[in-house]
Amino acid sequence: MSESSLRLEDGALGELLITPEGFRAVRDGQERTGRVDAALIVRVLTALGEAPAPAPGAPAPAAGRRFTVSGLNGRADRQWTDGTAAPVPAAVAPFATLLAQMFGEPGEPAALPGAVALGHPAAQPARSAAAVGTVGGRAAYALVEEDGSFGLTALDDAAPLGGSDADAGLAPSAVALGEAGGRSLFAVGGTDGSVQVWDATTGQVVHGSTGGEGAQAVAALICRDIPVAFSAGQGGDLRAVRADDGRVLGNLPTGGHGATVLRAAHCAGIDLLAAAAADGTVRVWDAGTGDQLHLLVGHRGEVRSMAVLTVDDQAVLATGGHDRTVRVWDLATGQPVAELAGHTGTVTGLAFTTLDERPVLASCALDGTVRTWDVYDGRPLRGWPAGGWLTALAAADGVLYTGDETGRITAWDAATGQARTDAAPAGRPGSPLAALAAGALHGRPVLAAGFGDGTLAAWDAPTGRQLLEVAADGGPVHSLDLTADGPDGPLLVCGTTAGAVRSHRLADGVAHPLPVPHAGPVTGLAFTTGDQPLLASAGRDGVIAVRAAATGDDSRRFVTGHGPITALAAVLAGGQPILATAGEDLKVRMWHAGSGAAGPVCEGLTRPAEVLSFTEIGDRPTLIAGTSDGNVLVWDVQSGQRTALLTGGGAAVRAVVGRELDGEALLAAGDAAGTLRLWHLTSSTLLNEAALDGTPLAIELDEAGLRIVTPGGAVTL
Repeated sequence: MSESSLRLEDGALGELLITPEGFRAVRDGQERTGRVDAALIVRVLTALGEAPAPAPGAPAPAAGRRFTVSGLNGRADRQWTDGTAAPVPAAVAPFATLLAQMFGEPGEPAALPGAVALGHPAAQPARSAAAVGTVGGRAAYALVEEDGSFGLTALDDAAPLGGSDADAGLAPSAVALGEAGGRSLFAVGGTDGSVQVWDATTGQVVHGSTGGEGAQAVAALICRDIPVAFSAGQGGDLRAVRADDGRVLGNLPTGGHGATVLRAAHCAGIDLLAAAAADGTVRVWDAGTGDQLHLLVGHRGEVRSMAVLTVDDQAVLATGGHDRTVRVWDLATGQPVAELAGHTGTVTGLAFTTLDERPVLASCALDGTVRTWDVYDGRPLRGWPAGGWLTALAAADGVLYTGDETGRITAWDAATGQARTDAAPAGRPGSPLAALAAGALHGRPVLAAGFGDGTLAAWDAPTGRQLLEVAADGGPVHSLDLTADGPDGPLLVCGTTAGAVRSHRLADGVAHPLPVPHAGPVTGLAFTTGDQPLLASAGRDGVIAVRAAATGDDSRRFVTGHGPITALAAVLAGGQPILATAGEDLKVRMWHAGSGAAGPVCEGLTRPAEVLSFTEIGDRPTLIAGTSDGNVLVWDVQSGQRTALLTGGGAAVRAVVGRELDGEALLAAGDAAGTLRLWHLTSSTLLNEAALDGTPLAIELDEAGLRIVTPGGAVTL
């Protein structure tokens, strides 16, 4: 089947090509890649009828659709084209859904479960970014290059003040300089949603969040009396943070493989963490020491589910995935115990329970069946059909719970395989269920679930009564886990396909602050001044994140609800830290950085603003916006009224600054065409226009004149 392919060409949505290696989606020059499970392909192909062979050299449809099946099992090629006698059938709709899902914003709900189709993180182009400020008391600028290298340079004599080469591993999209805690700080936001902060004088990393790499797998554990959240993406190392306050605890190396699923357990006084990589290998660590204990090899494909059973001082690990088998391992020795075959689809859920005082392993798969197995001898016990695509499985008190593509949760008697209707949780119909976890809250069994729309929910398992619902934040849920029960109940930790990791107290849903990356590129960074300096970041996920600038503590997230943010600025007004954001909704909005309370909304944009800057004119705070069509708009912060509209040359404005010098209000703006313009702000008069050798990335305007930072360095006019 090496030459087989499925191709959907849609004049509105783009083009989707599926091969045995995965899928590739293309729209308007943008490309997404990922993997699709065979279950999706089988569902579509089974529902297709016959169609004529493709016409040789037929042009792609301009506005309609065409679907082509090539080289499949030795059959002749088939093609359906809208507007002909063989139009594209309705059975192809899941492929159109996948195509649309791939080009949505990272935080948008998922219509297809991640177990069936999952995209790799979209590659976002890095671009040079710069900021002016002070380093060790000296006027300086920070410049981050597209390759990730960065430098800090004095503005007056161009003396180097520190930097790095491309090995810094950055994919920059925003940069800021600030002062906090007696330190000069340098912050960089990345295209992967990360925010990293350095001491600009010593070069030491102060705090930050690693980038969201998509498909975040999580596990939760009480390790040495500390609640720990482990997380991993499709690449990079595993990360460990305190699940109650977000403090970073360290990394576990995976050789860059990341993890598709994580599972944690406590056995014989050791805290264990298992991580499965996309190549089918499973690593097991002592989570307390970071020592790798085992490398388990045997699966022939991606592992999608794991479960751990601990009995006294013994522990076994069950793993299942794309090769449709379930494997059981002795965690004391790392040796295989059993290979269980019977499923005809990817194994998506595993859970241990007890029947007649014997441990039993339950499994579910995309073949729509649930199976149970005797753990001691690997003997199959029972199997039954349970619906369509089963995406998750959990067990509590002899009851098995399955989740499926529709968001439904079904309870099953583990001994008989009969559905139980007396106390089944309702689920969330209409949104695919992504993950299930069972635990205890104050001694009572509970069931927690995460959905494709990003919602989290929990139920009392014996009665099915809903205990909790937490709104989406950071994208569709991909995985979740519960810590052990405690005085305040367990913590619910979840990871999202966009890369965010969340921690909530199960008893009441209260969120704990974690160093969460943005679910998409960071589009703005800004330091506030005052007694408690803050660092704010904003991204295309429509979220503002605020944390203590000096330490990264007290992290807060504000979901604006107004779509992608394109620019950010900060100011201290009346002793209060105020933020301004611009968005694709053509609005500029004010926010209180401490509480997230909304302030005035500034109108008048005809294209999104790419840069924002605060200044003070006549003792009144003023906000300046440079837009993607070259215009500059100015508003009074207190009233939100526009005070000026300055027309540029049509190229996107990349840097703006305003100052009042000798009683005259001046404004300078530089655009992507390399043109710098200087205006008299009060009269809106253009005073000067100059061509620069490079794109202006940051501008400083003071008594010393105009200093412009370009990718080649700083120039003075």
